Amino acid sequence: MLYMNILTWDPDKRDAVIDRVKKIGMEHEGIKVISTWNDLNGGRCFQLTEEAEDPKFSIKANHAWTDLMKIEAVPVMDAGEFLKLLESMR
Repeated sequence: MLYMNILTWDPDKRDAVIDRVKKIGMEHEGIKVISTWNDLNGGRCFQLTEEAEDPKFSIKANHAWTDLMKIEAVPVMDAGEFLKLLESMR
């Protein structure tokens, strides 16, 4: 399943976030990072991931960051696929 993860941190946590990214990276077991975009104002990034059905991978990955940032994981689907699904439900 695809997730758009929205990662937000306070300005005073910026350096700690950068240090942790350098130390452990953004890749985690069971989660394929498709792409990551940074908000040009700073303090937030958006990361599209493909995640295994087993929630233990998300829990483990998110736990490594919860002391520095808020993580919101939103399940997403390609718009074309979503429209086809809606059409099939009529």
